[in-house]
Amino acid sequence: MKSSYRTLMMLAAAMLLSLPSSAQNLWVFSKKHTAAFEKTWPKDHYIPATQNGKGRITAKDAQGNDLASYELDGDRAVARPFMTGSYFLFEVPSDKLPAGSFVDFNATITIEDGAPMDWVLEVEDGGMWREGKTFRCYGPARGSAYRHTSLYQTFRLEEGVEDMIRFRVRALEGYVRPSKGAEKEGGAMFVSGSYLGALVNDFGTAAPKDTLKVLCIGNSFTYYCGTPAMLKEIAWSEGHFVDISASLKGGWTMAKHLSLETTDDMIAEGGWDYMLLQDQSLVPAKVGRDPKGMAQQIKEMEAVAVKVRTLSPECKAVVENTWAYWKNDFGSFKSLDDFDKNGKKGAKILAKAVGNAEVSPIGQAFRIVRAERPDINLYHTDKHHQSVLGSYLKSCVNYLVLYGQPFGDSVSDCLLDPETAAYLRSVAERVVL
Repeated sequence: MKSSYRTLMMLAAAMLLSLPSSAQNLWVFSKKHTAAFEKTWPKDHYIPATQNGKGRITAKDAQGNDLASYELDGDRAVARPFMTGSYFLFEVPSDKLPAGSFVDFNATITIEDGAPMDWVLEVEDGGMWREGKTFRCYGPARGSAYRHTSLYQTFRLEEGVEDMIRFRVRALEGYVRPSKGAEKEGGAMFVSGSYLGALVNDFGTAAPKDTLKVLCIGNSFTYYCGTPAMLKEIAWSEGHFVDISASLKGGWTMAKHLSLETTDDMIAEGGWDYMLLQDQSLVPAKVGRDPKGMAQQIKEMEAVAVKVRTLSPECKAVVENTWAYWKNDFGSFKSLDDFDKNGKKGAKILAKAVGNAEVSPIGQAFRIVRAERPDINLYHTDKHHQSVLGSYLKSCVNYLVLYGQPFGDSVSDCLLDPETAAYLRSVAERVVL
C-alpha cells in the first residue's frame, strides 16, 4: 500500500513537472517562417506564434496605441519608433493559472540607432504588471558590429491569471544614442536567422528543488536554435531551475568576449554558480593539435574565467568540446575523426588551464549519433552549425555535466519527436555518465 502511494506521488510530480507542448508558444524569425507574419505585421500589427501555440506579439507606445510603422526588414519584424514606455506585448491563451504558477519567457531583440537602450521585462499577475529583470540593448541591429540581447526569465505568479499569460518587454528612460543620419531609426526588432526569436512556456505549479545560476559565453554554436532555453526547459522538467544568462555573438572568441560590453554586463551581475565557455568552433581542435602555437588562445579562455571569478569566486567552469564539421575541408583537419580527436584533446587542455573546470563532451556525442543514426541530422543546412536536433543533444550533454545524474522519466522533448529525443538523451548519458 505504501509502495503504491509512493508510486502515485511520483507520477503526480512527474505530471506537474512535464511541459505539454500546447503550453509552449514559439516564434521563429527566418525565411521559412516569414509567411506566418508578412501580412499580419504590416497590416494588422501582430505576429502569431510561428511554430507552436496560438499566442501573438504586438507593439504599442506608452499609452497603448499603435506605433507609427510596422515593417518587415527581410525576415525581421520591426516596429518604429520605440520611445520611453513603448513595449512589445506577448499574449498567450491559457487555462486559469493559480497563484504559485511558473511562467517562462525567452526572446532575442535588438535596436536601431535612436531607440532607448535600457529595458525591463514584465509579467501580468492578477491584473497588475510586475517587473522582472532589467537589461540593456546596445545595438547596432545590423552589420558585423551587431550586438543582440537575449532574455531568459522565469516568473512565479503571486496572484495568477484567468485566461491569458502576458509579458511586456518595455523601453525605459535611458541613454539614447545620437542620430547618425540613418534613413530609418528608433526601431526595435526581433532577431532573424538562427537566434531564438521568442519562446513562452507554462512551467506548471511544481517548484524546482534547487537553483543554479549559469552564465553562457559563446557564439553561434550556442545560439543556433536556442540552446540556452532548451537547457533551462530540460532542467526544469527534471526538477531543477537553471537561472541562465547568455552573451552570444557569431564567430566570437574568448579574446573578443573580454572586451564585449554585453559580456561585461553579465559578468558584473556576479553570483554565478557555473560558466559555460564555448570558444570559436576550431579553437579546441587547434589547441589539441598544437598547444604551443595556441598558447595565446589558452590564456584568453583562462582570462575570461578569471574575470568571471572576480565577482563570482566560487564559480565552476565547463569548457565545451564542440563538434566536428565538414565546412572548409573539415576546418583544415584531415577528416571528421581527426577533427574530433584533436577537439577532445584540446578541450581537456583548455579545462586544465581554466582551473576547477569540466569538459562538456558534445563533440563525442555528435560522433556517436553520426555513426549510429545517420538518419538523425544534427547539422544545419550549412553542415557546420547545429540543427534543432543538434541543439537538443548539446543541451542534454550540458545538463548532465551540470547535474551528474541520469535523466528521469519525464524529460522535456522540447517539441521534438519523442523517440528521437529519447535516443539523443541516451547518447548524452553514454558520453557523460
